[in-house]
Amino acid sequence: MTPRGLLLGAVAWAGLAGCEADLPEPDSAGARLYRERCSGCHRLYHPGLLTPDMWRFMLDRMDIEFARSRRPPLSDAEKAGLLSYLSAHARKPSSPEQ
Repeated sequence: MTPRGLLLGAVAWAGLAGCEADLPEPDSAGARLYRERCSGCHRLYHPGLLTPDMWRFMLDRMDIEFARSRRPPLSDAEKAGLLSYLSAHARKPSSPEQ
């Protein structure tokens, strides 16, 4: 399966998972930023759902969604902060042997 297929599968699975995830380090600046900038449009997904590369892809995709919905885009600092937080708590990538 392609990385994009894996990502779409993970997001679909998350949509079926039910209520909003408890965030790691909920009082951290990264968690606050994640709640402030992301929960206005969709539920928050647990950072461990995706790998760091998948989160990077999703943040790039959000640039398109922000433009489409005419919402203010993420600043470079916000994008870096979100990626740092999400990557720190992300799922570890699988090795090719698995």
